[in-house]
Amino acid sequence: MALEKLVSDCREGPCPTLWRTEEGRYIVQGYKVLDADRLAQLGLPENETAVEVTAELLEGFFGAAHG
Repeated sequence: MALEKLVSDCREGPCPTLWRTEEGRYIVQGYKVLDADRLAQLGLPENETAVEVTAELLEGFFGAAHG
């Protein structure tokens, strides 16, 4: 069950990161969304959670994937 690191916000340590699984799914590592108003707007079911990542993380991935 290996994960492939696609893009990260830093060179060392735990940082917002986008991973791909062997099954072709994605895992987003980011900052926990703790703001109750934002969480209420999302209306997440019990089995889901939300994380926040920087624009640079996603732009780094999409820029590399489409550049």
